[in-house]
Amino acid sequence: MKMYKHLRTIGWNTAALILCGGLYAQTDFRRTVDFREETSPTITFQELQHVVPRRAREEMEKAYRAKLKHNPADEIDHLRKAVLIDPEYIAARNNLGVCLLAIEPASAIVQLEEGIRINPHKGALFNNLAVGYTLIHDLWAAELAARKSIELDRTANSSRALLGAILYDQQRYSAETLALLERGCKEYPVSHIYAASVLMKRQEFQKARVHIQAYLSSGETEHRWNASEMLDIIDHADETRDSSPDHVQDTHAGLTR
Repeated sequence: MKMYKHLRTIGWNTAALILCGGLYAQTDFRRTVDFREETSPTITFQELQHVVPRRAREEMEKAYRAKLKHNPADEIDHLRKAVLIDPEYIAARNNLGVCLLAIEPASAIVQLEEGIRINPHKGALFNNLAVGYTLIHDLWAAELAARKSIELDRTANSSRALLGAILYDQQRYSAETLALLERGCKEYPVSHIYAASVLMKRQEFQKARVHIQAYLSSGETEHRWNASEMLDIIDHADETRDSSPDHVQDTHAGLTR
């Protein structure tokens, strides 16, 4: 049906958008007053040991101010300078990768992979790398990166939500996919849409309805059209279930993307 075709269209991008808030949290650009250099609450040994030159820190601060002024070009320019001054400045390299995800995902991947080469224990880098691979449609590599991020940071619901979206785009509507998405629903309401879609694929329509209603109650509006379409399909399935069980099966078969 049309709704599922639309979900597939947004799927590649939503795997990144689903974590937009998480990405900025990891780069300390979300709801903060004082500039901080950390890329996540978990600081690795490399970050503790590494001394960032003053000039690199100054460029990072300028990038932060450009972010607050909604000037992405200047932000990227200052981050590039920070990385050029100090190639091992993981926070700057990670932030640069995040900024590039929306415009140059291949370039973002280069930055994030170099960050991982320098610091292979930073879960945020793998999380963001998974987003990059998702955007270039390399879902196998994205899955591996997301799983590594979870391994390194067991508290990262952002990585779980992302992995669930990646598995969904691989058409793996398993219990694992559903559990990952449900884990991220509170922080990332769009996960409700993915979880509901998984449940509809499994013909668990009433459980899907709960997720759709939860999304509609979340205050987010970007995918309300999808949610409304999904409720219409569930209502139609309810109407036809008793009168024609075979028709319910046919209706669900039409939901393939």
